[in-house]
Amino acid sequence: MKRLLAIGLLLWPALVKAEECAQGSTCVPPDDLAAMVAVLKEKKCLQTEKPAFTLDPITVITDEKGRIFYTGADPLHPYTLRMKWCSYTAEGTGHTQVIAAVKEPSTWGFRFRPKAYLGYLPAEPLFHDSSARQGIDAGLMLDFFHVKFANVNAAVGFRSTGLGFGVDVTQNFGVYAGYALAWASWNHNLNSALWFAF
Repeated sequence: MKRLLAIGLLLWPALVKAEECAQGSTCVPPDDLAAMVAVLKEKKCLQTEKPAFTLDPITVITDEKGRIFYTGADPLHPYTLRMKWCSYTAEGTGHTQVIAAVKEPSTWGFRFRPKAYLGYLPAEPLFHDSSARQGIDAGLMLDFFHVKFANVNAAVGFRSTGLGFGVDVTQNFGVYAGYALAWASWNHNLNSALWFAF
């Protein structure tokens, strides 16, 4: 009797487990069931959701000297593509290549560049018995031809008109010297001036 009782105690968990699974059914251990549910949820996600992609932005910068800088070319910080789809993630990196054509400014040729100038006509006070103030002239100048930093200008001021040569000191400032014909006296003059570009 004791022997039967000991065998019954040993077989009790198996008998209880057998009773949990109804006749004609297939029993699945809880761990396997959890794995099957996870697979089904993943499959449902893949069928209903779309993959999400994120891309690194590419920034292109051109400075005043015509140099071009862009992101994604540094091996330590490459251009990166990331994909996430349900529980799957993927990442890819690549090299960014930017091809840019920069038009070089011409070093000579015709152009239309208006300027304002403040000049002095030294021949007016020296040779025509007038005050020093009579030599001051101001007006507009047109730079119509240039070779690098030198240019040819036509000038029209409130005291004279003329033609001469200018030199760029900076992009918007320079000096000028040329022939001038005074309006009032019709005298020939040298016009030396400072100009300011618009």
